[in-house]
This record gives sequence, structure tokens and C-alpha cells, in this order.
Amino acid sequence: MAELDAYRQGLLSALAGVVNELTETVAGIPSIKWHLPFGLDSLTPHYTLAHMRELEGQVFTIQLRRILDEETPLLPVFDGKAWMESHYKPEEPVLSIMAEFTTLRKQELNWLGVLPAASWSRVARHPSWGVHTLQWWVELQLDYSYQHLRELSPLPGT
Repeated sequence: MAELDAYRQGLLSALAGVVNELTETVAGIPSIKWHLPFGLDSLTPHYTLAHMRELEGQVFTIQLRRILDEETPLLPVFDGKAWMESHYKPEEPVLSIMAEFTTLRKQELNWLGVLPAASWSRVARHPSWGVHTLQWWVELQLDYSYQHLRELSPLPGT
């Protein structure tokens, strides 16, 4: 059990570390590059950062809470592209997006950090991914965070 607790604390530390890494990455992107397309999808760094914030606020925060508050909830499929098409604001300041992401992540870490061990094993159902534990969803959240960090990190000039 101590090993599992240590693993979960490591997950939380890694989630917190994403905020620091993202802060450094954001600070290293020159202002003229925020709205220039990059990568295979030709998305802008601004769009990618806004997408990270939306995943945090519209998906992970809500879904993790539902897993804790409901008995085996059925979580909806999140259509990130459709959400971004109707909600993305290219004029939104980068620092505002970053501040909101940071606030959301810190709030999650505060309540995840005090969960009893049994809560990490609570499950939810998803139409595409099946039945998984809260821990699995936190691992997925961390994986998505790292994916987006990798997308932003290799930008020329960063």
C-alpha cells in the first residue's frame, strides 16, 4: 500500500510540475510566434495553450469530480475541436489563459492531495475508453499535459 501511495503522490507531483514547465515554456515563446501555425496540425501555440486550459476546465476537473461524487458515472465524449470552434478566442491574452490553467490545476491538486486511498479506485464509464479508475483518469490527464508540453517546447526560439 505504501508503494501505491508513493506512486499517487508522484502523480500529483508530476501534475504540479507541469505548471512550472508550462510557465517556463510560455515565457520562452516570443510574442510574435503565439499566432503563427506550427507542427503537423498547423495549430498556433496560442490555440494549443487555450486547448490545454479547456481540457483542464471542461474535461478533467468536471470528470474527476463526477467520479468522486457519483456512483460509476457515464462520462461524455468531449469533442475538443467542436468546443474550440465555438469557444476559442484568439485575442485572449496568453497570461490570462496561463493563469486560469494554473488556478484550475492547483485546485485539483488541493482536493486530489487529500483523497482517501479508496477514492483513487472509484470508477467511471466512458463510451470509447470503457471502465477506468480515478487514478487512470489522473494518469491520462498527466499524459495529455505532457503531450501538449512537447508540442509547445520545440518551437524555434523557445
